[in-house]
Amino acid sequence: MSRAAPSSRNGATALSRDGTLGLLRFMAAMFIVLYHVAERAPLPLFAVHPAFSRGYLATDFFLMLSGYVLARTYGPRVLAGGVGTLDFLKRRVLRIWPAHLVVLVAFVGFYLATRAVGLEPQNPQWFQWSQLWPQVFLVQAWFIPGPSGWNIPTWTLSALIVCYALFPLAWRWVSRVRSPWKALAVGLVAYLAIDLAARVTIGLPGYQLPLRFGLIRGVPLFMIGLLIARIGETVVLNGRWADTLSIGAAVGVVALQALGRFDHLSLALLGLLILTAGASPAKGWRWAGAAGRLSFPLFLTNQLVAVVWFGVARLLANKLNLDTPALWLIWAMALPACLLVAWLFERLVDAPLQGWVKSLPDSRARARQSGGAREVDAVQAG
Repeated sequence: MSRAAPSSRNGATALSRDGTLGLLRFMAAMFIVLYHVAERAPLPLFAVHPAFSRGYLATDFFLMLSGYVLARTYGPRVLAGGVGTLDFLKRRVLRIWPAHLVVLVAFVGFYLATRAVGLEPQNPQWFQWSQLWPQVFLVQAWFIPGPSGWNIPTWTLSALIVCYALFPLAWRWVSRVRSPWKALAVGLVAYLAIDLAARVTIGLPGYQLPLRFGLIRGVPLFMIGLLIARIGETVVLNGRWADTLSIGAAVGVVALQALGRFDHLSLALLGLLILTAGASPAKGWRWAGAAGRLSFPLFLTNQLVAVVWFGVARLLANKLNLDTPALWLIWAMALPACLLVAWLFERLVDAPLQGWVKSLPDSRARARQSGGAREVDAVQAG
């Protein structure tokens, strides 16, 4: 006898990360890592197949997924007035900023240490001091001029901070729209208009803009994620149908990359994948939940691991005159090295930091505590 999946409001399946969503987060993170190291292979993977050059789709998937998960997780509390805009923004910034600073300090330390022993980085344009402070405060995607550098992937965090600030207001608006399908249609038209404007003015599609234009790229995708979550409140999928459609959407995305470049259709299938994976009943896959939790540490640390790993590999190759099979082996070992560092970072840095963040009371809790204390004082005084 099968057990029914727990439900959220309007009968939608309750969000579970110990299942399809957790697995998808991990797989997307690993593809981003592969995308970042593809050019460092003995034969760049971009030359092997163009699909390896489309790692930007995995980043866009994460931006949509962020909007979807936040809406499913915090949306009811926002509508009920249980979370304030400033408290929400504070907690989301504390979720990402301390861990980001730890990695950035490690980046600077590594760079200074290598310079102290007379070693130059392979890509010196990545280590410009003028670009460090925008990274520290995560504003590098807010139209800051100059090349991206240091921990390059964190441009998405820079864009997401603005998304977090907009989320409570945006979700209240989306929830008031009677037809979520019309809201999604309006959102898609707006997204395509932004994409067309980017092509006309900059010569690139909106989902592939330079990182300093990260707000233009990130905010619309995040909002699409909100609209997908709104659809998920009204379209209740049977568990088997949800899993079948998830598999079909995932296979479709992979097949499209093998056939050619169909970015808009790929993004549409990724949106369908988010909707169906979110509707998938709880699986109880603790390993998938653990893998999903590695996605953020992987995202934060993979660039640093790659810089260190391939810097050492370059020294070894020059000193030992390594042959091609040895170079491929060293390159391939970079992937488990990224996983190991991400696991250690999650255990030793990120989890303790999040434990500290969760222990902080929000302003409304402090107000309730203060109000309760005043009532006690009044009773005692009486």
